Amino acid sequence: MSEIQFIVNKELCIGANACGGICARICPPDIIEYIDEDGKKVPCISEIELCMKDHGCQNNCPVKAITVLPPQEGGRNF
Repeated sequence: MSEIQFIVNKELCIGANACGGICARICPPDIIEYIDEDGKKVPCISEIELCMKDHGCQNNCPVKAITVLPPQEGGRNF
């Protein structure tokens, strides 16, 4: 089984300075950190195993730049 995926659309993300770091404030302390990408603070997960999988960061992102995908078991058949 693969682990949960935390995906940030860096083109949509307006950066922590612009949104107030809402994703890190919603998430339990120290799970979401910010990395500087061309002067914009973009969220990343420091310890993915601590993710609560509650989609709080995804649901509260003002520009919908975050996607949280649950672990997949063996993939999907279409």
